[in-house]
Amino acid sequence: MQKTVLMALALCAVSVPAHADDDALYRSNLIVTGDREETRIPAIAEGFELAAQKLTGNPDIAQRPAFASLATSAPGMVWSYTYHDRMFGVPIHDEQGTRDRPFDLTFQFDRKRMDDAMAALGERPWLGERPKLALILEVTDMARSYLLAADSVHGSDLRASFDDASARFAIPITFAREADLSSITPEKVDAISHDALASLKSKLGADAVLVGHLDWQTKEPGWHAVWRLPLAEEDRSWGIADVNFDAAFRNAVGGAAKRLRPTF
Repeated sequence: MQKTVLMALALCAVSVPAHADDDALYRSNLIVTGDREETRIPAIAEGFELAAQKLTGNPDIAQRPAFASLATSAPGMVWSYTYHDRMFGVPIHDEQGTRDRPFDLTFQFDRKRMDDAMAALGERPWLGERPKLALILEVTDMARSYLLAADSVHGSDLRASFDDASARFAIPITFAREADLSSITPEKVDAISHDALASLKSKLGADAVLVGHLDWQTKEPGWHAVWRLPLAEEDRSWGIADVNFDAAFRNAVGGAAKRLRPTF
């Protein structure tokens, strides 16, 4: 196995094409300190979990009873790995060596072995085209309430975080522009008519619409999020509380993937 310091190509992208590269579905990316075996080997189990979530579209796959035992054999499923120095171009300080620098570590897992592992869990790979998700999100922070839009002044960090969640689950996402949301006020998000949602979905070229609320809680500092897919056959809500917005958006996109993935 060759160890190469490269740019992690697919996983460093901030968006995912509607037709996912099947090889990318067997790939995971995480951050480690230093490019050495003592941090790489313990990271394989986490990388295996991330790849399994993306490959199947099931964010809860690690809760399967057999998952923990399969994760112990994950080193034998690694086909290759690459490193990318997250501080590339920044000189190493006198007191800092490469052992202390953060690296993106990318694992590429063997397709046949991953497919067999998923079958042992009662899962199948979700290959080919993934549904494109349009997002309508009301955000209430400590200063204001607003709708997150592609061109809104507020929320650039939230959009970037959603892009990360999109890549994590290989679910392409799109935001409406402020003009498309001009008839909607934040407090009326849940009152959007079925026809209006269907029209917005068509305009954005999406396959589904995810509607959500993200609220900052001051009593126990953290974000509280509630999500739903109002145009889906079963409009069921899910959510998460007392987390940062990265975790909230992983919950959003992962939850949507779990509900939109095909039944085999």
